[in-house]
Amino acid sequence: MKRSFPPFALLTAFCASWLLLASTCEQKQENGEPVETATTGKATILCDESIFERLQPAFAYFDSSYAEAKVEVVPVSAREGMSQLFATKARGIILSRPYLTDEDSVLKANKLPPHATTIIATDALVFYVQKDFPLDTISLDQLKKLFTDKSATLQGMFPQLKTEPTFVCPDANSSEYGNILLALTKSTAPQAKMTLVKNADTARKVVAANPNSIGIGYLWQNAGDRQFKMLKIGFQDTTGTYIRPKTVHQAYVVMGKYPLTVNIRGLILEDRRNLPWGFITFLRNDVRAKQYFLKSGIVPEGAKFDLVPTEEEE
Repeated sequence: MKRSFPPFALLTAFCASWLLLASTCEQKQENGEPVETATTGKATILCDESIFERLQPAFAYFDSSYAEAKVEVVPVSAREGMSQLFATKARGIILSRPYLTDEDSVLKANKLPPHATTIIATDALVFYVQKDFPLDTISLDQLKKLFTDKSATLQGMFPQLKTEPTFVCPDANSSEYGNILLALTKSTAPQAKMTLVKNADTARKVVAANPNSIGIGYLWQNAGDRQFKMLKIGFQDTTGTYIRPKTVHQAYVVMGKYPLTVNIRGLILEDRRNLPWGFITFLRNDVRAKQYFLKSGIVPEGAKFDLVPTEEEE
């Protein structure tokens, strides 16, 4: 069973560790090893395990473009990756959530700026079910109530449900779970009936085997997959206008008509143009990577395109 990472007590020596790292890097350069650049040298980057497999083609584009750069990408949970970054044991991380509340508090308590961050693409947190599940739509307010009010039930909201469904989510160290805290519970423990599993693949297997379950995952994992359907979500936008539930699609993410968008971002330890910076910047800017992201159902950062789904999809 995976352990859940607590708030970062290990960060009491954060500033000292950062200075030691910088000193070590300078020593290596003085000892005659090649000076690292944005496209040369060696580096290890951590990656949110929930998106690691999907990002492999984009990583390969970088490898084929720069023969003198050796970047090893290691999959870890979002929580573990952030823990290592805060402890200055990782030079960079790619993940699908921003800081959690306690992570943000650590920065403020130590009077440190946020890590240098690059948005690579925009995904979405989705709720997926078997094709014949009785529900097709839900509202954001209903989701928030389910995850914050222990007395709230889906059966109470939707009488057509014969039994109370169970939400299935990767474990508490995952970015999916973190996004639930940030988007639905205001960082309090979820009150909905939930089953936490090892990872996104396990969650999908559980939902496939149990018709009375609702998976929590990403659009990228489910776009074009005919095995499941994603619940449409109605919500009020920032102007107070109600947005009717629409098909979960990258077009509506672009148009601001889906409420639970998620940025895939790269964070680096050293705010300078070294290899971790070059690698993450490449993922954001490379045309081939952008095309791959777009075909995979998410929104590449800075891309210019016109996606107009038909009203029949709503």
